[in-house]
Amino acid sequence: MTGPDSRTVTGAHVTVTGAHVTVTGARVEETAHSIDVSGARLHYWTAGAADRPGIALTHGAGADHRMFDPQIPALVGAGYRTLRWDVRYHGASVSGTGRFRTVYAARDLAALLDAAGMPRPVVLLGQSMGGNIAQEYLRRRPDEVAALVVIGSTSNTLPITRAERRDLAFSRAFMRLMPYRRLTRSMARASAEDPGARTYLRETFLANGRRSFLTTWDGMTRAIDPSPDYRVEKPELLLCGEHDSTGNIRSAMERWSERDPHSEFHVIPGAGHVANLDRPDEVNRLTVAFLKA
Repeated sequence: MTGPDSRTVTGAHVTVTGAHVTVTGARVEETAHSIDVSGARLHYWTAGAADRPGIALTHGAGADHRMFDPQIPALVGAGYRTLRWDVRYHGASVSGTGRFRTVYAARDLAALLDAAGMPRPVVLLGQSMGGNIAQEYLRRRPDEVAALVVIGSTSNTLPITRAERRDLAFSRAFMRLMPYRRLTRSMARASAEDPGARTYLRETFLANGRRSFLTTWDGMTRAIDPSPDYRVEKPELLLCGEHDSTGNIRSAMERWSERDPHSEFHVIPGAGHVANLDRPDEVNRLTVAFLKA
């Protein structure tokens, strides 16, 4: 593992200029690290005192760790130690394996938690793809998870229809055929309501590149593993933007919340797929209240 360096993250309100997310308000010192894991060099960032309970944040497909800039000050201020990372093929993290699966990403996250010395159980927070990775981690390592917070993500384990499975397969072909710059514009518009969040997403999609995105998307569409008898027995907070029309996410999260006995579901007014960027104050309020409860 390389020697760490540090930076300052401030506040709970996000704006975007160019390719950089900036926030204003309370100041939080964050330490950067990197580690080699299974053919990849992964980068992650920690903040908060080592003796505090841990929460690991995993971003959505095509994004990077900066999508949680509005959440870090709120979580550290609430008494948590945070770890956020760039999933392989995203941001600063690179991989030479040429393949992506959520189960591999869950193993990566376990390695990062070990390297950071973060005791388990931890809270897992994931947006979209990050929610799928968090579910995978929970399913395979239930004793290591204290609670789950998921923003705009479908369930890995609920049954899906034949049409939904066909749509997943179709999306793999569609993504490969569509010109990438046009695809990034379309995805950014579909994901965010806030203009700054759209700018951040599009520029991050472009920076990650077509090959990395398609590799990730292929693995994401294969993450669904219907298990009718599976239930999550941990506390869960499920958040979905009012305007999130991505796939079957809204209906899946409603059914997911009905299935699990310790789950609460909230629709975030005025937010799209990236509710934590569109409406960070509301997402932070609900998350901190859930964790303290």
